[in-house]
Amino acid sequence: RLCLKVGRILKAWKHPDAEKLYVEEIDVGEEKPRTILSGLVPYVPLEEMQNRMVVIVANLKPREMLKVVSHGMVLCATSADKASVSP
Repeated sequence: RLCLKVGRILKAWKHPDAEKLYVEEIDVGEEKPRTILSGLVPYVPLEEMQNRMVVIVANLKPREMLKVVSHGMVLCATSADKASVSP
């Protein structure tokens, strides 16, 4: 079973050691914001990630990627021709 939660990206920045990863702090109504990494740099400009509402998969096992632990996954939709991606 998937646990999906809606949250707001409080802040997002490019991962200092990866060209395609964002690090996001996302408020999903828990005690503290979740840190989630996503490979959306090629698809979504950084300014569009700020203060955005997103749906996350919340019950994934935490995973360390390039010294940052990710606590979920941001879900996205693609256009039919896969030319655009939207969280």
